[in-house]
Amino acid sequence: MTDVEIALSTGRVKGTDLGDVLRFYGIPYAEDPVGDLRFAAPVRREPWPGVRDATRPAATAQRLRFDPDPAIPEPIVAGTDILHVDVWAPAQGTGHPVLVWIHGGGWESGSSHQPWFDGTAFARAGIVVVSVGYRLGVEGFTAFPDAPDNRGVRDWIMALEWVRDEIAAFGGDPGRVTVSGQSAGGGAVLCLLASPLAAGLFHRGIASSPAVLRSPAAQAPKGTAAAELAAGGRGAVDEFHRRLRKDNPFLMPFRPTVGDDTVPVPPLEGIGSGPGLDLPLLIGSTAMEFEGVVRALPGAALVPGAAMILRSQELPTTGLRALARQSAGKSLRRAVGAVVDAATIHSTVVRAAETRVAAGAPTWVYDFRWSEGRGAVHCADLPFFWSVPEAANVRAYLGADAPPGLVDAMHRSWVDFVRSGDPGSPPYAPPGRRVQVWDDPPAVVEDGLADVRAVWWPAGGS
Repeated sequence: MTDVEIALSTGRVKGTDLGDVLRFYGIPYAEDPVGDLRFAAPVRREPWPGVRDATRPAATAQRLRFDPDPAIPEPIVAGTDILHVDVWAPAQGTGHPVLVWIHGGGWESGSSHQPWFDGTAFARAGIVVVSVGYRLGVEGFTAFPDAPDNRGVRDWIMALEWVRDEIAAFGGDPGRVTVSGQSAGGGAVLCLLASPLAAGLFHRGIASSPAVLRSPAAQAPKGTAAAELAAGGRGAVDEFHRRLRKDNPFLMPFRPTVGDDTVPVPPLEGIGSGPGLDLPLLIGSTAMEFEGVVRALPGAALVPGAAMILRSQELPTTGLRALARQSAGKSLRRAVGAVVDAATIHSTVVRAAETRVAAGAPTWVYDFRWSEGRGAVHCADLPFFWSVPEAANVRAYLGADAPPGLVDAMHRSWVDFVRSGDPGSPPYAPPGRRVQVWDDPPAVVEDGLADVRAVWWPAGGS
């Protein structure tokens, strides 16, 4: 490995030449969000003198893990200069398509350089990868009377503006950008498809296990101001974060707020009429998603937790009856697991797919059902799509070795989509509503979302 330098409009950066791939960590797209900028909209980065070192992971926004034992290792790097991107690029050539990645973590954890999101395999396939660091938790998503809403969303948009302005220096084509993400990051993709401020900044989307909660985000208690928290420093912000988490034991307290200029309407409405309507979308989920979370819940929390989740996602009455029929014969824990999976992720997939196909928007759906090891739980599809079966904790989390043929097929589907807007499987459209099922071997299934549609889209949805 040797060093390599690239000139940007803001200054030079030094990365690492891996031979066939160039890698850069922590390239700033906005000013350090400290002091008066902690709860402000992001501000474009001013030029820096000399050469900025981008050979090592930079500061992370995450301070308090959403999950104390996360599936994907979540390195925490000290520092405040967190509004940056990591880049992997082919060492040769120009005009490469670009994959922009927005990590998940419940809008309060994760980072741009988690090891499962190593972009080397994509770069070797001729794709420039940009992984985005953004503000999380209180700083990114809690609404205050004296601060702009959706500061984390504004970070995503400024990162996309950075891609538009700078990616050619890495051999990327700013006219061929795919924005992608998983879980909270998948929800970010749907928000951006519906956001007027993101219009024209990307050209297709991948929403993997997208989380879009229909209930409002947690609000700051009356009388609490962003300026007050900022004056209290890191400790005050972290304590406030813990308080919101404690007060919302079953629901995620952080998420984008609907109603401002970044997310003017609910994403599941906006994707049917918003600026991203004509853009190709690949969307999907894993078969079991959060079953592991349900297994860990104490028995007394099962029913109230599921009831709160159902209420927050506004389950149609006819859908509730369909869900009861589908749960017949299952244990209480398995039935609750099905409720949580459907309410948090599967409902979003079917609502998004049906809304888009009703509007004639190009849409593809996948369903990850690989059943070996721990099965198709939340995040289990990521090592396949990213082609990182040997990354840290992958084997332990999956509980089995990822089949090389399935890894290659799933990775190739994303590569093809980023290149052409077509993942190589049939689009999701009536009457067939075909779904790409990722199992060993893969298959295409007619009306692959039928059970989920019966619950969350009965007689045309709600």
